[in-house]
Amino acid sequence: MHKGEAQTYIVVAEKPSVARSIAKLLKSKGVDAYVTSVRGHVLNADFPEGYEWNSIDPSKLFSVREFRSIISDERSYKELEGVFKKDGALIIATDNDSEGELIGYEILSIYRAIKGNQAPYKRMRFNSTNPGELWRAWNNLEDSLNMNWVMKAMLRQHFDLVTGAAFTRLLTKETRKHKNVRLISWGSCQSPTLGFIVKREKEIMSFKPEPFWYIRVRFRTEDGEEFEAKSENMKDLERAKALWKSVEGQKTGRVLSYDEGKKTIRRPLPLDTDTLLKDLTRITGVSAATLLSVAEELYAEGYCSYPRTETNRFRYDFDFREPIEALVNSDLSKLLGDLNKVRIEPLNGRKDDGAHPPIYPIKPYPKDGSLKRNVWEYIARRFAANVLFSDAELGESETEIRVGDVVVRASGSVITQEGFFKMFEYFIPKETPIPKLSPGDVLEVVKSELKEEKTRPPPRLTEAALLELMEKNGIGTDATRAEYPKIVVERGYAVKRGRSFYPTELGMRLVDALSGVDERLVTPDTRKFVEDFMEMVNRGTKTYDECLEQALRVYEELYKACEANIKRISEALAGAISPTKYKRSANYDFQSNST
Repeated sequence: MHKGEAQTYIVVAEKPSVARSIAKLLKSKGVDAYVTSVRGHVLNADFPEGYEWNSIDPSKLFSVREFRSIISDERSYKELEGVFKKDGALIIATDNDSEGELIGYEILSIYRAIKGNQAPYKRMRFNSTNPGELWRAWNNLEDSLNMNWVMKAMLRQHFDLVTGAAFTRLLTKETRKHKNVRLISWGSCQSPTLGFIVKREKEIMSFKPEPFWYIRVRFRTEDGEEFEAKSENMKDLERAKALWKSVEGQKTGRVLSYDEGKKTIRRPLPLDTDTLLKDLTRITGVSAATLLSVAEELYAEGYCSYPRTETNRFRYDFDFREPIEALVNSDLSKLLGDLNKVRIEPLNGRKDDGAHPPIYPIKPYPKDGSLKRNVWEYIARRFAANVLFSDAELGESETEIRVGDVVVRASGSVITQEGFFKMFEYFIPKETPIPKLSPGDVLEVVKSELKEEKTRPPPRLTEAALLELMEKNGIGTDATRAEYPKIVVERGYAVKRGRSFYPTELGMRLVDALSGVDERLVTPDTRKFVEDFMEMVNRGTKTYDECLEQALRVYEELYKACEANIKRISEALAGAISPTKYKRSANYDFQSNST
């Protein structure tokens, strides 16, 4: 703090573990500060009085532009009220993103309700909880919150409240006329997420397998090496039989061509949230929501940097010493080799959210076999692979061999330069070598056969595939995307078997009924348009008021179309609900994750 400013401080963090790290640092530096924390949002947005469930037609919710704040965490609210009666200037130390900024704004509003509208405060920004980063942040306190971030988060909160409440109340109220149910929820993010799952299921259901044939031959070289080659796939059985007749009984084949080449496999890019979750759901089979929660625990405990980021490039002034030291002091150090001979040269991506660096390790995590260790190890290995290792190289080979009247082909690959695979052991390509051949070589035919197979439907969506579709189509953000697969399962619209999602009958009927009214109710385009509005508020190119007005007008039009067809929709939904099924999944409030 600058000379002349108050020397007693009240620091409020977003999480207890972060508060402990800050308190420990400030105490060691002799700073007079009372450090406390909240547990996420203290306040929540709600409609004005008179807009309760049975007090007003749901369509009227689209006219609301003024919202009231209600206390969502009574315990934190009372703690802050007590703390703010003490002497000291407020330091807001919430997470460095738009949701953290809105939480900071909530803290500030409680503070100023007690201290007065002009009470001084500062904003502390950091991307990890290691002492060096926190001390740098303390010595670079900002004078104010980023109000563009606040308004972006507030736009999301208010838009989701209005649309989620309006559609949920309509669907629930009308379905209850046919079946005694608790809640039928709808949200502008959860619905397209469910839509992806239903669309894939319909592709599988409508898929008609078609037979095809090919000729497979197993060869042996003079040196005794064996490998297989196959012909092209053929849909015409008569043609396949004719060609097979020329191959059947043949004892040798002649090599027509053999080519070798090399393929560079680039190092993984610096780590952003979407990639972290997509990769780790594939590696561990654990849900993205759980993985993100674990990553946040690692951040709060000082093991990694802030895990909610869209950035996949290191800026020119990034200090690599700390994450490299974390690797050197970990059990992964034996894989690093001689760092004196290593040039620190990351392979950067193109994304930079302007707020956070990529995710990187801060200090070693013990090798205890836990999920936290698995997440930390992935972060650490990826950082090392990106910064300290070279690209890998794959040697590829292809050959064509004639047997009778048929040309069969084989291809192979081997890793010729290990590069970053020495450290980053995930998703290493399987080696499938074939012998080195020359045109004219004669090979012994060990076995030949005419094979019949059928085309296969597309696979059901895994969580990694679902997250990739959501990211590609602009559903949610890096900070929120992980929640929606979990939500559609919790609400009884889908189930997860193994690693794949299956829609329930209720989920199928909901998507069918809504898409029958207007595809935009379940496709991603309309929600992406709202996310674009949020980004405009973030950049300051449009105001919160303009964007909320335009976004709600679009969804009000969709609501009216839904309302006009609600009898058909509600009957379809009621037909999919049994009391036993619904009891397991329906205890949810539209204000909680209604998107």
